[in-house]
Amino acid sequence: MNRFAATTSVVLFSVLIFANSISAQPDSLYRLPAGTRIRLTIDAELSSKVASVNDTYLATVASPVFVRDLVAVPAGTLIEGRIKRVERASGFGRRGTMDVTFESLRFGNASRPIEGVLTGRQPAASSRAFNIGSILAGMAGGTAIGAASSSRGALIGAGIGAGIGAGIASARKGTEFRIRKGEEFEIELRKEVTLPVVDY
Repeated sequence: MNRFAATTSVVLFSVLIFANSISAQPDSLYRLPAGTRIRLTIDAELSSKVASVNDTYLATVASPVFVRDLVAVPAGTLIEGRIKRVERASGFGRRGTMDVTFESLRFGNASRPIEGVLTGRQPAASSRAFNIGSILAGMAGGTAIGAASSSRGALIGAGIGAGIGAGIASARKGTEFRIRKGEEFEIELRKEVTLPVVDY
């Protein structure tokens, strides 16, 4: 082996050791581990009333993300998201819901795919207590009014009251799922993200 080949082998071996030592660091400045939480604000309101599946939107990092006391993702960085599923609010107090994901982290001309999900934002599907309460209240009211006329009237009144209560419950529309423009919220990364080397 000539001297040039030997020198090249040593240099390549050194580069491999250095690269391996960087990749072995679990808290590398250029890596965001799964479970990292990022505070965001939305650039335009999201609402289950008007949103459609596959709509995209932009959010802005509200607070910098630190790794080893250094800024890994600065405030102002853009994140692009997509709506996966939408259900509008409807009767019986059923609230609107949306499945939203966050798919891309942008650094100027560079971007990285991410898998981010909302933390603690999705409301319950419906208000069952109100629905049952409306029907029972209607039955009680109908029974009392019917009983004033006769025992048979109490049974008829209960049926009519239950129908009225059910009508009230079905007419009560639930609230829509919303993230208001400028509202701050949090997402969590489901997978590790390797960041580009960018001079901030």
